[in-house]
Amino acid sequence: MDENEKYEMIKCPYCQKDVTHIEGTDYICPYCGKSLKDQPEKESKLQKVKQYILRNKVLVAIMACLVIIILGMSGAVSSAVNEQELMSDQLLEQTEQYEDLQSKSDILSAQYDDLTDAYDTLQAEIANYQDQQETIDTLNTQLTELREKCDTLSAENEELKSQVSSLQTKASSTSSSSSSSTSSSSLSNDSGGGMVWLSATGSKYHSIPDCGNMNPNTARQVSRSSAEAQGYDACSKCW
Repeated sequence: MDENEKYEMIKCPYCQKDVTHIEGTDYICPYCGKSLKDQPEKESKLQKVKQYILRNKVLVAIMACLVIIILGMSGAVSSAVNEQELMSDQLLEQTEQYEDLQSKSDILSAQYDDLTDAYDTLQAEIANYQDQQETIDTLNTQLTELREKCDTLSAENEELKSQVSSLQTKASSTSSSSSSSTSSSSLSNDSGGGMVWLSATGSKYHSIPDCGNMNPNTARQVSRSSAEAQGYDACSKCW
């Protein structure tokens, strides 16, 4: 140990055990672990009060003795007793004042403990709020990404709608041309050859649904012009 270190013995107000304190270090009780900050100052003040009361007691005792001796010599012992009682009353009053100060000190210590607990609770709430804020920031980032994806999908949807609209316009135009062609074909084929049969496979159209190896159950009937428009040629067997 350093010889220059100064030690002092103080009493822990929590566990009431004597604690050796080194000047310049934190005030932590090694028995109960409580912080003794500001306690040396309180102990010093209380010690001064006790010393003051003790000095008063000694002075009172000395003065009482002197008064008794003087009054005993002069035959006024009863007056000295009264004076001693008065001093005793004053001493009692000072003792009560000391006890009142001690009670106030205990109340302040309890309030300090309550404030310490409230501070710890507040620190825990702040830490919890910071964790929640991080979660909120993460969710906001994900929401921004989802919005960007939604905007991209909306743009693609609008583009697809435009393409569908264009295809519908082309289909409508083709359908009109097909209808005109079908009408002309039906007028030119009033003899009964306007409708033909197509097999499920093959590239020929037929006048009957069971030509050759055709399956009549899967054959379908369309107009001749429509079959030719789709690239079908007339069957050499039935035409």
